[in-house]
Amino acid sequence: MKLLLSAYACEPNRGTELGNGWNWALNTALLGHEVWCLTTVEGKAAIEAEVERLNLPNLHIVFVRVPPLVDKAFEYHLGFYLHYIVWQQYAYRKAKELDKEIGFDLVHHVTIGSLQLGTAMWRLQKPLIFGPAGGGQEAPKAFKKYFYSWWKEEVVRSWISKLLLAVNPDVNKTMRQAALVLTTNEDTYTMAKSIGAPNARMFLDTSLPESFYPPAYPVRVPSGMLKILWVGRLFARKGLPLVLEALSKLPPATKFELTILGDGPMHDYVPGWVEQYGLQGKVNWKGQVPWEEVKRQYTQSDLFLFCSLRDSSAAQFLEAMAYGLPIVTLDLHGGKNLVPDTAGIKVPVSTPEQTVGRIAAAVERLYQAPELRQQMGQAGYAFSKTQTWALKTQHINAFYSTYTQAHPEQQPV
Repeated sequence: MKLLLSAYACEPNRGTELGNGWNWALNTALLGHEVWCLTTVEGKAAIEAEVERLNLPNLHIVFVRVPPLVDKAFEYHLGFYLHYIVWQQYAYRKAKELDKEIGFDLVHHVTIGSLQLGTAMWRLQKPLIFGPAGGGQEAPKAFKKYFYSWWKEEVVRSWISKLLLAVNPDVNKTMRQAALVLTTNEDTYTMAKSIGAPNARMFLDTSLPESFYPPAYPVRVPSGMLKILWVGRLFARKGLPLVLEALSKLPPATKFELTILGDGPMHDYVPGWVEQYGLQGKVNWKGQVPWEEVKRQYTQSDLFLFCSLRDSSAAQFLEAMAYGLPIVTLDLHGGKNLVPDTAGIKVPVSTPEQTVGRIAAAVERLYQAPELRQQMGQAGYAFSKTQTWALKTQHINAFYSTYTQAHPEQQPV
């Protein structure tokens, strides 16, 4: 099959959207398809080096440039939206030119995975798969105190989302023309259906390479100390102060240690939070660390505690499950859909006071029940094995076969 991928974000050996873009390109090529991947010039050096190392003759990376003034806009926080929309138009022109020469069988838009941004590739009038994408989730307003001064960014994001849904022609056209729209959480699925997607399906966007897994399942010997792990960027939406407040509500007899891995804009707040919640001597903040240290902490910990207040589908959940860690999180957005009920405790989101109390109760329950931690860890590990890149691309390959020859209006609803 001659496959065109639209991957605005794409770079090898990276996480989040960049890693997703690269892994879709690599793994679809490994299935034997002739793959052309359109991306930006941002990761060009790393991509070219990896393509040369892999020596896959059926993987073609096409770098699409935008005018220098548009690149300049990318330096500003909200400039990303302009950069992406303009890049899509240039990418479409390149795709149209390539299609005349190659004759693509199918188009798959993989990044950016945001429903509100859509893709210009619908104009090719080829069978189109869009996603998996998020974008339908919003942070609960009742929890705005945990965002501090960053709450205004959440409000602006919400306004931009509504504006894009109203004025970006690529959104509605993509939803109606795509043979298949894949969404990574229920919030985005509902949004896709509401704006006209006739064939939307849930499909998790988080996957792991086989090389990420430990050589053997980590066997943990229970001790009197519960080792808790939090991994992520210190963005307001990641909810670290919510976690710290919840831990401050644990009974005094509960022995625990929290390790925090990550850095970010809220860096300067962390010491104050530790003092505010009386957690001195119980928190070990390591900042940004190499991948090998992250894996070591996954191995040595007893519990993964991550309560993001807005996330499409956090990769950390799958990473933790790959190392057999039970999870405590919120029953919200990506965590709600990515974490199986058997692999952890998902806390309902109500008022901040009630939610804080329920998070603390979940941690205390698992502190008291090492056998339940082991049971949940094994369930999560088994689930994570179904979410490898190799299996995920085999799954998407079945969609490729189904939708290649059909036109959008002929697709099953």
